[in-house]
Amino acid sequence: MEPYAYVRELARRDKLSHAWLLLGEDGEELEKLALFTARALLCSAPAGEEKPCGVCPHCRKMQKGIHPDLVTLLRNPDKREISVKQVRAFRQEVWITPNEAARKVFMIPEADCLNTEGQNALLKVLEEPPPYAAFLLMGCNPGAFLPTVRSRCLTLRLGGEAAASGESDSAALLAEAFIRGDALAWFKAAFPCEKLDRDKFDRLIEDLDAAAALRAKAGEGETRARALRLSALTFRLREMRKVNVSAGHCLGWLCTNMNEEAEG
Repeated sequence: MEPYAYVRELARRDKLSHAWLLLGEDGEELEKLALFTARALLCSAPAGEEKPCGVCPHCRKMQKGIHPDLVTLLRNPDKREISVKQVRAFRQEVWITPNEAARKVFMIPEADCLNTEGQNALLKVLEEPPPYAAFLLMGCNPGAFLPTVRSRCLTLRLGGEAAASGESDSAALLAEAFIRGDALAWFKAAFPCEKLDRDKFDRLIEDLDAAAALRAKAGEGETRARALRLSALTFRLREMRKVNVSAGHCLGWLCTNMNEEAEG
């Protein structure tokens, strides 16, 4: 799924993550994606409308580069790493409530320059942030990030139709299989999803809904109808998860509905 479209759809549904890992080789394009995501997080357009809207006070201040609720942690130019001392000072800023917006966005342009100690210091607020805080970690080297940090973030990759994250890769494949009525493709995509932990599987459901909504917007006829059907079924999935229905049973239930749709 194209990263900008993915952010836009999550923003419209008020489902934006509190922690993002933005990856790409082109620093200028990566900054554009980060600022776009920050605008979506700060935008005050009502739920259901496109975000960033470009016209609200927060969007206009972001466009001018003067929004007080965007905080950036920069590497000192004479240092190779972002020090743990910088991270600790940055972390203190996290507990200062927003000046104007409902959210406060913390951006780290060279987050792959964080050393292990710095990442562990940052991990504390990624795991238990205040409700208004959102984090944008940017870098070109995914291997530089600790698995514990990566697991707390929704990953966006620049380039072509790169999917937003491992879960979103799976969501895109599942949505495509459902819309085509392709049981074999469904099972191939669903098998690794059965092993996801609770939080990741619940996020997969949101990603699946977003993928279905995007296909419904772009499609026509039967494709659009099946995409809308899938989006509607994700509502039932959320209800099933509230009573602890397992990932495997949820995916099996969706597959049954897919086959019923295909036969119908």
